[in-house]
Amino acid sequence: MQTSLITKSTSLLLALFIIAIYFSTSLVTILSVLLGLLWLFSGRFKTLPTIVRRCPIAAWAVGLWACLWLGLVYSRAPLPDGLAMVNKYNELFFIPVLLAFLDDSHARAWLWKGFIVASLAALLCSYLMAMGVLPLNEQGDPCFKSRITYSIFMAFFTFYCAHQAHQNKGGRLLYLSVGLLCGYNLFFIVQGRTGQLVLVALALLFAWQRFHRLGRVVAVVVLAVSLGVFVGYSDKAKRLQEGIENTRAYLKPQPEQVDSTLNLRYGFWQNSLKLMAEKPLLGFGTGSFNQEYRRVVADPRLWTSNPHNEPLMIGVQLGLVGVLVYAGFLWSQFSCARQLPIPDRCLAQGLSLALVVASIFNSPMLDHGEGHWFAVLIALCFAPLYGTAQANTPA
Repeated sequence: MQTSLITKSTSLLLALFIIAIYFSTSLVTILSVLLGLLWLFSGRFKTLPTIVRRCPIAAWAVGLWACLWLGLVYSRAPLPDGLAMVNKYNELFFIPVLLAFLDDSHARAWLWKGFIVASLAALLCSYLMAMGVLPLNEQGDPCFKSRITYSIFMAFFTFYCAHQAHQNKGGRLLYLSVGLLCGYNLFFIVQGRTGQLVLVALALLFAWQRFHRLGRVVAVVVLAVSLGVFVGYSDKAKRLQEGIENTRAYLKPQPEQVDSTLNLRYGFWQNSLKLMAEKPLLGFGTGSFNQEYRRVVADPRLWTSNPHNEPLMIGVQLGLVGVLVYAGFLWSQFSCARQLPIPDRCLAQGLSLALVVASIFNSPMLDHGEGHWFAVLIALCFAPLYGTAQANTPA
């Protein structure tokens, strides 16, 4: 009886944790501490060596986290800055911690339910904000989190709904309707470019996973035509049009100076590559990005603490060693996904692809919301491989 109560309480705590990721940073911190204490005092920490040995994803995640600690040794940044940077990547260590809790189907089922509830609540709030029922966020966008973070969350939820609609005949209309509402929200209301790109990539992946040759061709044509019409004729495609024009301007032999967030991002990437060229093997050490970037960029208006690219953020601090470890972390997910049964395999591949796309245009594992979200869903998607019981995602 006591064991059953503890199991149910833990499952509820996990569900609350993923819901909190969508809405409250402070609550995420509190629940993270509670889960950490539960991991220690329940004795689940004893499973850490086994999880790291059996799960390549956990091994690469812990390896990158360890590299960040080692990077403190040779970093020229003040120790508080270095420790603050390690703290931002604690989600990496949280992956094996969460895997220790997700060793049975009951806990995984509750966490999937929490994911669905949180996604639906976030979507509903976004529509209510757009209609003026709820106030907009601090950036003036109709979503609780930043436009980037929210759009990534919704892109994957759209992908999830598509798979549920494909395999669940009884709930097909419901999942299809929710998926369409998510897609409309991403392209016509919130308009986060990163999330839009993630959704396009996931749409192509869905066609590859679920359709045969003719179906894939038809899906690609329909997607291309739809995007062409959207970009060419919709007044809601302004941000995408700006991104295309800014990219063209930047790729010219003599790049044009365009005042835009995307053009600034290209500058961040270029300067970060220059820094990596100075210390290509081990980088400048953990927490060094800020001061090293300011050293090579004279204009304070162009300073940044984040190059909006995860490999570059890691590369400046940990060099090619860190980049290779992060690449191993990403590749291990695609490799392990092949061992999962459908539909778990499909969702795991989609999550991995979403992380890859997000890593190109942002630093998702550095960001608090995105980092916790990816850590939870990585553990959830791959836990069936390392748990005591198999569990498909809920219908």
